[in-house]
Amino acid sequence: MLGVIGILLGIATLIFLTWKGWHMGLATIAAAFVVILFNGMDIWPAISESYATAFKDFAGSWFLLFALGAIFGKVMDESGAAATISNFIVSKLGKKRIVLVVLVTTAILAYGGISVFVIMFTMYPICMALFKDADIPRKLFPAMSICMAGTTCMTFLPGAPSVPNLVPTEALGTTIYAAPVIGILGGVFVFILDYLFFTKMIKVCAAKGEHFAAAADDVIFDLNDPKQTQNLPPVWKAFAPIVVLIVAAFVLMQFLTPSNYAVVAAMTLACLVGVVLMHDKFSAKKAVGVGFSNGFNSLVVTSSIMGFGGLVTASPTFTKVTEWILGLDMDPILLACVGINVICAITGSASGGITIFWNTLADYMISTGINTQILHRITCIACSGLDAMPYSSGIVLANEVGKTQLKDSYVYMFISNAVIPLIGLVFAIILYNIGLC
Repeated sequence: MLGVIGILLGIATLIFLTWKGWHMGLATIAAAFVVILFNGMDIWPAISESYATAFKDFAGSWFLLFALGAIFGKVMDESGAAATISNFIVSKLGKKRIVLVVLVTTAILAYGGISVFVIMFTMYPICMALFKDADIPRKLFPAMSICMAGTTCMTFLPGAPSVPNLVPTEALGTTIYAAPVIGILGGVFVFILDYLFFTKMIKVCAAKGEHFAAAADDVIFDLNDPKQTQNLPPVWKAFAPIVVLIVAAFVLMQFLTPSNYAVVAAMTLACLVGVVLMHDKFSAKKAVGVGFSNGFNSLVVTSSIMGFGGLVTASPTFTKVTEWILGLDMDPILLACVGINVICAITGSASGGITIFWNTLADYMISTGINTQILHRITCIACSGLDAMPYSSGIVLANEVGKTQLKDSYVYMFISNAVIPLIGLVFAIILYNIGLC
């Protein structure tokens, strides 16, 4: 019991310090010590092995994507390509459809296999120009930038090249296209809810008198200033790097494994295309240098979260808690949904939650005789719910990239990345119960 209290207090410590604006590295170390003391773990092995190994494994796997993603975003920003794209979107669709534009764009990038980390860096300069022009508070950016990549395009839509969609294939022998009807209908349902939610929140913010405010070090194009817009690159040059990124990622995934390798190659190509096409608009040396630095700063923050998660999962109490949860006597589908969400909440990770679940309970779930297609899709959808804790890597990075405070942005992130996908999960279960697959 003491160990359980320790994990809960550790999570509470992490949330409190993050909420107060402490650096994530310090916050995770402080929270880790709480877990260590209450679980009777040896301090040095817990920090130098459990925490550090999870930190290093994540950093080693993702450092190129973080660096290239930040560089790509900086190239798009400094060259004026982001402003060109924003100006083009506003001229064609108008200010009132910005929510639709952001959601569709992020959905296309995510479904094309682009990492959520890369998407945030890419969308930031584009969204800032759009938000400034439409006077949308910057605190909405974190939620809008990750809701599609962290829910609909990660777990709902069949064919998504995401870890949560790949994990069940190993246990069930299914493919990433399992239960396509439930996945597509559920994904569309969640998309509509997100669109309605953000549209409403923009109106609520306006009614409260809240306006767009740039971050201290941001230089944002004014889309209404002719002096600034006349020197922007042409539309085809601005869109070219993004088109290259999507197409190259899709093509290279057919030949290169793992998928991260393909995305890194595509990101490199997209950065080069941006520099070559728009080299006369900015200093490539400066953009690459600043982007690389920003990417590594974000990597350290996110890796710290993964380090804490690694320490928690290494604690003796965590194993007992997961065994107890997964041993509950309830309907198999309900057990899966509850178990995965509790594990996701503890680890702050959708991938971690569904991986631990299937590693622990695969034989039992298969023995229930439930259609494996259903098991695949429902368990996949279930992990995009309580993974959206304040200490999850995606939540933390979105605020890092958006230069926003968790206390200002989290309510929107929790609704779009936890409440709405959980409603989508209920909808998917209803579809299953009426016989759809």
